[in-house]
Amino acid sequence: MKKNILGIQANFLNPNGITNETSVSLVKDGAPITCIAEERLSRVKLDGRFPTKAIDQVLENEGISIEDVDTIAVPFLHPAKSNYKYLKSAWKTYFDTGIFLKKQIKDFTWFTLYDSIKKPRTLKHKIHGKEFSLELYDHHKCHAAGAFFCSPFEKALVVTLDGGGDGLDGSAYVGEGTSLNRLFEIPHFQSPGTMYSAITSDLGFKRHRHEGKITGLAAYGNDDLERLGLDDLLSYVPNKKRFVSKRVAEHHKNADLSEKSKFFYPLLEKFGREDLAAAAQKILEIEVVRFVQNALETATKKGHQVDKVCLAGGVFANVKLNQRIYNIEGVNNVFVYPAMGDDGLSGGAALLSYFEQSEVKSKKAAEIKEIYKGIAYDNDRIKAALDQANLSYTHYDEVEKEIAQLLHQGKIVGRFNGRMEYGPRALGNRSIIGAPFDPSINDWLNKKLNRTEFMPFAPSINVEHAKDYFIGYEDNHIAADFMTITYDVFEDKIEKIPAVVHIDKTARPQVVREETNPSYHKIIDEFYKLSGVPVVLNTSFNIHEQPIVCTPEDAIAGFLEGKLDVLAIGNFICT
Repeated sequence: MKKNILGIQANFLNPNGITNETSVSLVKDGAPITCIAEERLSRVKLDGRFPTKAIDQVLENEGISIEDVDTIAVPFLHPAKSNYKYLKSAWKTYFDTGIFLKKQIKDFTWFTLYDSIKKPRTLKHKIHGKEFSLELYDHHKCHAAGAFFCSPFEKALVVTLDGGGDGLDGSAYVGEGTSLNRLFEIPHFQSPGTMYSAITSDLGFKRHRHEGKITGLAAYGNDDLERLGLDDLLSYVPNKKRFVSKRVAEHHKNADLSEKSKFFYPLLEKFGREDLAAAAQKILEIEVVRFVQNALETATKKGHQVDKVCLAGGVFANVKLNQRIYNIEGVNNVFVYPAMGDDGLSGGAALLSYFEQSEVKSKKAAEIKEIYKGIAYDNDRIKAALDQANLSYTHYDEVEKEIAQLLHQGKIVGRFNGRMEYGPRALGNRSIIGAPFDPSINDWLNKKLNRTEFMPFAPSINVEHAKDYFIGYEDNHIAADFMTITYDVFEDKIEKIPAVVHIDKTARPQVVREETNPSYHKIIDEFYKLSGVPVVLNTSFNIHEQPIVCTPEDAIAGFLEGKLDVLAIGNFICT
């Protein structure tokens, strides 16, 4: 039986090439125990190179060698199968829209034939001298596996959606126990994810990196689609079980999607970027909600009664969309895989490898209560880094009380503590934190960090108080533990925490539990005793266009470059 499974998101077909967000995850006896994206170690944002550093760090973290690894699971199909699925999607796109993707059809026809003949049926790869026969798993099933197996739900609808992988843009499954039962798949080339990346690029930001800026900007615009001529841009068609968009399909004629779109970009001559962002967000919400509703209906027709939804894939980094999905009639809870992007695929592949074993009867081992799966550094290692940097510091046994005092004084604190988070959210261990009172902080702190953001910083709030601040929140809403969903804020609480409430009166909270992060919980509790408000402002500890800090040295550099007031690193405080 496989016990130590290494999931690797990488370009194995060309190890000198790149792919999206490489990462490595170790699943041991069904539990994801160490998961690290290569970018955190290489310090290259969204690093797509082969994750050599992450492989070594994951093994070191767990005190094992490559000889202890039973198998390697990867989140891609054999290239012949993958290319054939892209080819089928291109033809479906033609029959849907009349858009003939000549280059893609030609290339994928050739690649399918070539890979069927020339590529070995079993792909092998050596790591540190040990050769593995790679276990290949479908991209979207890997997204689904992370979302379902790590959720607290025994049965749920599982939905994936992104800009494409293995010839698909999305999928719908029913997860039950240790199995994932596919309902249907969404073909490539007409994804709302591609549409959203297009508006990101058209407004001058980086696609696959800055989509969150569009979500924040959208709240400032007029989303009247008819006024903008975008009411027919993209639709989910239930009887076809896919998205249909002639203009998004045509956008794919530019094979690498690097050119400006013909559906958003020309409108900038007449309309503001806020309006276009609002339109893109509205289309995304309406059509993806229709997709999820159709998936729920399909599950019911097939005899599955489900009221919980698990989500993964880059589209579900959109916290506003996730709130809309939670609000669907009949949905009682939502879980968003915290590493919802392609960096999460390594964990999903490893989980699929484990749960395909007939001996495994329960998914309990995989269920997560926290996502602190990265590297930790003890106080001796931290002290050595501080000494090396010639920084003065003070050690505190109860450092959380001191941090709370500094926050209450209006200081901005870089907090580095415990194990690093897996996924794009900083959840108190690699965070910049502050008091939530100054509504102008989003302008001046972002300027100090060299960022351009339109969504306010997130509120971190202890679970004991979350119901008092966020409308509809319940203690079992685990999506809020990972800052993956927005809530409307009670009117009388908005004035108490104006720095973390958006113009549309929503916030994307991180709900903190003592059992999963006792240090961060204590900071917030001590701040509450001083201020009467159980909320601190939280943003990722990084400078613009750099990955979130990983090591003590990264934290020191971020503290100095960002000109933060305080560095609270382990039990040490530097000012």
